[in-house]
Amino acid sequence: MKNKNNIYLGMFLLGMTGVLIGVVLESPIASWVAGALGTLIGGFVGWLGGRRYLIIICLGASIGAALGYRTGDKDILIMAAGSGAAISGFIANFMEMFRRKK
Repeated sequence: MKNKNNIYLGMFLLGMTGVLIGVVLESPIASWVAGALGTLIGGFVGWLGGRRYLIIICLGASIGAALGYRTGDKDILIMAAGSGAAISGFIANFMEMFRRKK
């Protein structure tokens, strides 16, 4: 069995990300739906052993959200957080590929 801590960490990180998306959109329904989907996907990624991958994506989303927040526009905040997560996801994927090549 995979490390259960990875599963719980993934569920927490992506579930919380989903809830925060709903908070930014000011929609309780979006918070519940996005939180539930994030929890499911995070559990699956954690089950696959992607702890480092999840943490890097959350750091990228946080940096993007911080930069987007400084603009004062909610739409830019959402796009900046999503872009930060996507870019850091690519970086995390490349890091894992190069790590395995040894």
